[in-house]
Amino acid sequence: MNFYRCLDLNWELMAPWTAPKVAVPTKFVAGETAMAHKNKAAQEYILNGGLKGDVPGLEEVAVVAGGGHYLHLEKAEEVTEHIYDFIKKF
Repeated sequence: MNFYRCLDLNWELMAPWTAPKVAVPTKFVAGETAMAHKNKAAQEYILNGGLKGDVPGLEEVAVVAGGGHYLHLEKAEEVTEHIYDFIKKF
C-alpha cells in the first residue's frame, strides 16, 4: 500500500533517471506468449527499433517459443543457453 501512497514522491525521487540510455552490451529475451510481448505495440517497439533507440547497447533480441511471463521458470534451460551464449562473447 505504501508504494501507492508515495506515487508522487517516487516520481520525484526517480526523476534523474527518467531518460537514461542503456549503453552496455545487452540481450533482450522475451517469452512468445508473455502479455507484454503479445501486445502489438510492444512487438513493434521491441522488433522495429524502438527498444534499440532506448538501449543503444542492444545486440540481440530473442523470443522464446512457448515462453510466457515467468520465462526463467518455464524455459530455464533455454534462458540459461541464451545468457551463456551472450556472456561467452566477452
